[in-house]
Amino acid sequence: MRIELGRPHEYARAKRLLNAGKHPTFIGRRQMERAALQGGLIFAVTAEGDAAVALISTRRGVLQALNVHPAWRSHGLGTWFLAFLKPNFARVVEHAEPWFERQGYVPCGDWHQGRRLRTRLMIRAGLMEVAGRVHRLMGMRCECAQVGHAEA
Repeated sequence: MRIELGRPHEYARAKRLLNAGKHPTFIGRRQMERAALQGGLIFAVTAEGDAAVALISTRRGVLQALNVHPAWRSHGLGTWFLAFLKPNFARVVEHAEPWFERQGYVPCGDWHQGRRLRTRLMIRAGLMEVAGRVHRLMGMRCECAQVGHAEA
């Protein structure tokens, strides 16, 4: 298994995987080209060819699409690919939420109704813990700065 970055002109390559896997949402050419320019179009490739594709908003760390070719499903490829990518957030369709929960993601917000499907943002479970620690540290730093100014 190897990872390849997609290029802006590889819309057809990615679309073949999305269509073969019956990805539930439409991914347009411009969205995919923009992701590729930012390093967010990623393929998992086996000796037989493309096995999975992911689309990530690299600026926000949000997984927008992940699709594994049906021939590679139930072999752990999706789990491996997601662990490799390690996005902080994932925009998840309703029927995929249990799989993402098993991968260590937790819901972060309400459901949003799209044209046909509901989606929800999910976050890596450990990220909330880190955010809480940073928030507490920032609060301690602010208190220390205020004490320093009070003494001066």
